[in-house]
Amino acid sequence: MTGPRRFRAGRFLDAAAVHAAADANPRLQRFMRTIAAHSEAGDVRSRRLLEHLIRRVVDDVGDLHLNNALNRLERIAVLRDNIAAILDHVLEGGTLPEGVRLETLGERFDQLNTEMRELSRPREGIVGDAPLRLADDAAQYADSLLREFEVAGGTSAAGWHVEPAAVVQDAFRAMPADQQAALRRAAELEPQALWRAVAAETESGSRAAVTDLETRLGGRFTPDDVARLRTAVGELGKARSKGLHMNDARLTEALARIADPELRAVVASGDIWLTQQLAVHNPEALATLWRRFRDRGGRADDGPGFRAYLRHDMVTYGRGVLGEYGAAFSLSSIELFLKGPDANVKVAGTDLVGIGHDGWVWLIDDKSHRARSVSGVSALTDNLVTNLRRDASDFRDAIARLQRDDPGFTPDPRILDAISRMEDAAAEIDRINRRGSASTRPARISRALEDRRLRLRVTSAAGEVREITQALRDLGLAVEATGTPVSLPPIGGR
Repeated sequence: MTGPRRFRAGRFLDAAAVHAAADANPRLQRFMRTIAAHSEAGDVRSRRLLEHLIRRVVDDVGDLHLNNALNRLERIAVLRDNIAAILDHVLEGGTLPEGVRLETLGERFDQLNTEMRELSRPREGIVGDAPLRLADDAAQYADSLLREFEVAGGTSAAGWHVEPAAVVQDAFRAMPADQQAALRRAAELEPQALWRAVAAETESGSRAAVTDLETRLGGRFTPDDVARLRTAVGELGKARSKGLHMNDARLTEALARIADPELRAVVASGDIWLTQQLAVHNPEALATLWRRFRDRGGRADDGPGFRAYLRHDMVTYGRGVLGEYGAAFSLSSIELFLKGPDANVKVAGTDLVGIGHDGWVWLIDDKSHRARSVSGVSALTDNLVTNLRRDASDFRDAIARLQRDDPGFTPDPRILDAISRMEDAAAEIDRINRRGSASTRPARISRALEDRRLRLRVTSAAGEVREITQALRDLGLAVEATGTPVSLPPIGGR
């Protein structure tokens, strides 16, 4: 069985959600008041301690549940393998294997049913019928929680969403006096509604929360006060959002992992939402994109230019990945994919190759971008012969590997036939490209594909493409609008 693992589910808790739950629970409020009364740090320490305790308990309960679930999944896999082996033996014409009784097979099905049922029952999935115990000794467990809190310096730094109180306070101090006054008054009258407005994570959530706050305040604020409050809430929300995504310690750690001093300087002064986030979460990709930016003539001191390059690359890459997967799941007429979607959208060649219900082979290039018309599809035109041969070779190599791993493996005859037709089409189109009149070439290529039951398709699962040029239609291409137009959201914070 898999040994115990630490998943640290508590780090995913939003500090604002923890505090909101505590504010709404009388017992937790009494707990914080008691801690605050016996601590020199008062309310600040009590709230941090409560957040730490909740995160740690969620960590430990999550570990119990997830480790139990992993072990249960392993038992399910073993039972399914045993049952499948017995059934395969019988379906091939044999009797039950030696030592296996019919009752044994029934018992294994019962065990599998029990394991599957228990997997879907959260509490039983953790401890079964036994009491929930996080530790053998409750006093030692409590002591370990407090020691861990003290070692962290009285903070709950283990979480991913540590509340950036200092950043919000700095933003408040930088505001004009009339905005500060509006915030103070709103905090006195509707503290929870005010915090919901400041802590909203999205534009739509912020608008709804601000509207709710203004409704609650009713006629107690003048229109000018409401306008000041709205501006102040927006500034505090932006400051909080930036503080959640980046702080000095996090940025320092990210900068220390960057070897290139010029890139390090660009990141240090760069955009929090894009450049610095990429440095934190994927420094390898950042270094690769920086090299490409510089190779294309980008200046070492052009931080805004590098950010624009990053954004363009990420948006177009994301649209391409979304488009390939969207097309694959939307093409219901394809029964079997020989080449499925993947994340390598910048690799040259066809995007998808599939066999339809009618046996026709589809060669697909996805064009999930913002242009409505496509005038060039090099994967299916200029490079068609190369791509046909490469794909056919890759499919034959894959079959050979499967046969090496399993000498009894027999490939589907439809696949072998499709590969042969692709190879024949490549040879014929290569001959057409080298001989005959250029004016009749598109019609001859289209006929060669038709004779071998091959179709060329352009899909647009995450873009605006709805038409192709007449020259492409002459080659036998067609557009499959497999999805609705997609506008990816802008990258950035509130």
